[in-house]
Amino acid sequence: MTTGYGDSEPRPRVLHVDDDESFLDLVAAFLVDRHGFEVVSVSTVGEGLDVLADADCSVECVVSDYEMPGADGLEFLRRVREVAPDLPFVLYTGRGSESVAADAIAAGVTEYIQKETGTAQYAVLANRIEQAVDRYRADRRADRRAVALESAREGIALLDADGRFEYVNPAYAALYQHEPQTLRGADWRTVHPDSAVEHIESEVLPAVDADGGGAAPRRDSGRTGRRSPRRSRSARSPAAAT
Repeated sequence: MTTGYGDSEPRPRVLHVDDDESFLDLVAAFLVDRHGFEVVSVSTVGEGLDVLADADCSVECVVSDYEMPGADGLEFLRRVREVAPDLPFVLYTGRGSESVAADAIAAGVTEYIQKETGTAQYAVLANRIEQAVDRYRADRRADRRAVALESAREGIALLDADGRFEYVNPAYAALYQHEPQTLRGADWRTVHPDSAVEHIESEVLPAVDADGGGAAPRRDSGRTGRRSPRRSRSARSPAAAT
């Protein structure tokens, strides 16, 4: 089995919808045996929607044929997008045409792959699934971090390379009696007296640079991180160190 996932990271769970049950079996065997994926195989769009509607559903990618009885892959894609706008969706079809591809892109498809002969196509499919799931997981982690930052009781801010507020959470803004949107884009020095600015520039920010993201000494609940084009750094709030 070849896979890019470590022991601590769960393998992707894939929903595959195709009215050709023998093809479902072939694809499932390859994705499971060669890549360690979990695959749920169903033969109709209705069954696929039932899987996704399950409260315990943990599907991270949908793979669907285009031509199927009752409802085609594009209709399935549109139905999925109504309830899961960001869920990776791969249209894996034997009917390749510019019009189908254009319609799929307009409906929000993640990948469009044309079925071929031979087993090489399954490696391509697996690679596209892995890439899509990796992006999906990264986006979900970023969303969780954003929620945590917004709801944190501790004041947190990020500075860009020029020292301007790139992000300010509500708790940080409240420390200085501002709204977050009024601080974003402003130079951090605007919220501090000159005496504090001198201390921050001479002691706090050098500590951030030297630590590469570690915490500098602080005296209140604020925390500021400085973001460079190549990496992010976090430290306790400059204001907190005054």
